[in-house]
Amino acid sequence: MRARVLVLMCLALCGLAAAADARPSKLPSAYDGYAERSLYNGKQNMPYGLYGVAQDWDKACRKGKASECLRLADAFESGAGDLRPDMRVSIAFLIKACEVGSGVGCARASAVLRSGKAGFTNLELAGQLAERGCTVLKDQSACSALAATVAGQPGGDPQKAAALIEKACASGDDNGCRMKASALFYDRADAASRAQAMAMFETACKAGRAWGCLGLADAYDRGLGVARDPARSARYAAQGCTGGRGDRLRLCTLHGSALVSAGDKASLNSGEKFLDASCKGGDGLACNRLGLIGLGRKAGATTTLGEGLYYLRRGCDLDYGEACANLSIAYSRGVEVDADPAVSLALLDKACRLKHGPSCDQASAQVARDPGLRRRIPAINPSLPVSEQLRLARAAVASGGDTNGAVNAVVRLMYETNEDAEWLLGGWMYYGLPGVFDPPRKADGLILIENAARVGHVDAATFMGMAYWYGQGVPENRAKGENYMAIAASRGDEKAAAILRSMKAEPVRQDFARRQKAMEEAAKAQRGTWANAFAVADAGRQYGSSYSPGSSPVASVSSVVDNINWNHRIDYLSGRTSVCRSGNPYC
Repeated sequence: MRARVLVLMCLALCGLAAAADARPSKLPSAYDGYAERSLYNGKQNMPYGLYGVAQDWDKACRKGKASECLRLADAFESGAGDLRPDMRVSIAFLIKACEVGSGVGCARASAVLRSGKAGFTNLELAGQLAERGCTVLKDQSACSALAATVAGQPGGDPQKAAALIEKACASGDDNGCRMKASALFYDRADAASRAQAMAMFETACKAGRAWGCLGLADAYDRGLGVARDPARSARYAAQGCTGGRGDRLRLCTLHGSALVSAGDKASLNSGEKFLDASCKGGDGLACNRLGLIGLGRKAGATTTLGEGLYYLRRGCDLDYGEACANLSIAYSRGVEVDADPAVSLALLDKACRLKHGPSCDQASAQVARDPGLRRRIPAINPSLPVSEQLRLARAAVASGGDTNGAVNAVVRLMYETNEDAEWLLGGWMYYGLPGVFDPPRKADGLILIENAARVGHVDAATFMGMAYWYGQGVPENRAKGENYMAIAASRGDEKAAAILRSMKAEPVRQDFARRQKAMEEAAKAQRGTWANAFAVADAGRQYGSSYSPGSSPVASVSSVVDNINWNHRIDYLSGRTSVCRSGNPYC
C-alpha cells in the first residue's frame, strides 16, 4: 500500500513539474506559490491574491519601485498569467505608483478614478493625484489629467485648464493635444480654430492616433467646418477603428454604421459585428443602431426582432435617449411585447430627461390624450436600468410585497430577451413561487434558464451544465453538460472551472475504477500474499460541496468594461488577429 501511494505521488509530482516547466516564463503562476495582500484603491482596502513572481513585484512596489507597481497595475488589468483581471486591484497599484514617484501612474490613476472604470469614482482623490503628478513630479500627462479634473469641477477655472492643456501638448503629451484639438473644434468652434483643429486631427490620424481619425470622421460626417462627405467620414472611421491606437469605441460604431449602410449583405453582417462590439463596450449609439436594424427587420441582417429590443434596452440603460424613445415605440405598438402605453410613457419620460427633444413632445401628447396615464406607470418603473428593476423585483418577492407586480416587471424584460430576466424568471418557475407559479412549472423554467445559458449567462450555464450531467429535469447528456459548464468557465467563473475539470476527469476515474475492480477480483481469486496490495480507489465525484442543485437562482449583472478584451475583439473583426479567445466576453 505504501509503495503504491509513493508511486502515485511521484506520478503526480512529475506531472506538476512538467506543467511547471511548460508554463511561460516570468508570468505569475499558481505553481510558484500564493500570497494574499491588500492595498488602498480609492474606495477600500482592497484584498488581492498574488501568484509566483507577482509576489516579488509586490515586494519591490511596496519598497518604492514605481515600475513594479505599474507592472502589477497592468497585470491585474489584463489578467497576466494566473492573476484574475480586476480593475479594483489595478487602480490600487496605480495609486501606489503615484505615491512612490510615477507621474504616469498619477495620470492613469486620476483617469480611472474620474471615469469609474474600476466600478466607482473618487473625484477628490483623482484631483489630488493629478496635482501631485503635474506639480511635484512634473509629468505632462498628469498635467493633462489635472486639466480634465479642473475643467470637470463645478465652477472650475477654464483658463487654468487651458494653460495646462497647452503646456502638456507643447511638451508632446498626446492626451494634451487631443484635449487642445477638441477645445478648438467643439468649444471655440470659429473657422480659424476649427481649421487649426483639423490640421491637428490630420497629423494625429496619420500617426495612428484614434482620436485624430475620430475628429476627422465626425467633422465630415456632420459637415462641421468642412463640406459634409459621408464617404470620407467612413474612410477615416475605418482607418481609426481597424488600425488606430487609443480609444476606438466611437470610431468602431461609425465604422459599423457605414458598413451597415453599404448595401451588400457581407458588409451589413460585418457592420452588425462591429456595432455589437461597440454596444457591449458601452456606446449607446451603437446599441441604438443595432436595435433599429432588428426592429426594422432589415433584409439580410442577422439581428433578430427580439435582439433589437435587447439592444435598445441596453442603449437606454447607457443613457442614450434615442434608444429609450425607440424602445417606447415597441411598447406603444406591441412589437414583440404586450402593448402598454404606460410603459411607453415611462420610457419617453426618460428619453426627455436625457435631452431627446422629440420625446418630450410625444410624452406631452400622450398625457394630453390620457390625463391619467402617468399614474398607471408600474411601481417598478420600466425606465430604470435592468439591474435595478431586477433588484426591486427580487426584493418585493423576498419581502412578500407586490409579487404580481414583480413578476410582471421581470416578464417584460424576458420578452426583451434579457438573459438576467430569463434566469430569474426561470428560477421562480422551476422552484415555484407561491401565488404565481404554484405548483412549479419546471419544464417552462428550464426553457428560460437554458435560453439564458445559451447566450453566456454564467449562473444559468452552470445550472444547465449540472442538469444535463445528472439528467435533472432533462435527458442525461454529459457532452451537453460539459459544454454548458465550459461556457460558464470561459467567463472566468472559478467554481464552474473547477467543476469542468472534474467533468473532464470523469472518464479517467471510471476507467481507473474498472481496472481496480478487475484487479481486486483477480487478487481475491489468487488469495496469495500480494492479495491485499491493491486498494480500491475512491472513484467518487469530486464536485465541491458548496453547489446545491436545489439552491435558488439569483440574477447577476456584470458592467465592468475590459478594454484589453474589447480591443482584442476589434482586432479580430479587423483581421489583425486570426483568433478571438473563447474566454473573451466580447467574442
